[in-house]
Amino acid sequence: MAITGNPKYEISGGEILLDGQVLNDMSPDERSKAGIFLTFQNIPEIPGVKLFDFLKSIYDSRQEAPTTFIGFKKIIEPLMQDLEISKDFLWRDLNVGFSGGEKRKIEVLQIKLLKPKYIILDEIDSGLDVNAVRQVAELLQTTDTEENSFIIITHLFEMLQNLPLEQIVILDHGEIREIGGQELIEKVRKDGF
Repeated sequence: MAITGNPKYEISGGEILLDGQVLNDMSPDERSKAGIFLTFQNIPEIPGVKLFDFLKSIYDSRQEAPTTFIGFKKIIEPLMQDLEISKDFLWRDLNVGFSGGEKRKIEVLQIKLLKPKYIILDEIDSGLDVNAVRQVAELLQTTDTEENSFIIITHLFEMLQNLPLEQIVILDHGEIREIGGQELIEKVRKDGF
């Protein structure tokens, strides 16, 4: 995840370019403001930080001036209603005690709130049952616009079959094995790679 500025990864050579900008020396925060959004495979629980405060903070970091409490409620509550997330979640500690599906809905909420250009979904289907995978895929479709692009990292065919994908890239131990369209999913399901 060198693209997002994860300090565990060292860029050994070359440049990471995004819309003509070199990302190499940008902080993770600067990369986020440039339009990169990453979901985590294992979503951390953060006791003591209310979901409302977290969402308002990340939203305000992209605005010229902070929004008021009431102003932000008017922004976030309709988005939550669209995703069928109870407003009660706003006053709970961030991800603490949330089910896997609830955590994923909160990530989709962040995408709808921030409207990033480049969305990297790192095994967003991790820990979800088949019905929840289908529901998350449907929610993700509501965030897909002409202005954004997704990179979806997954091992589950169910996630791929429920999304309108333009290009499939199969990686095996860091090597590109095959590139194709939607038909590649069924080919790999039948024959492997």
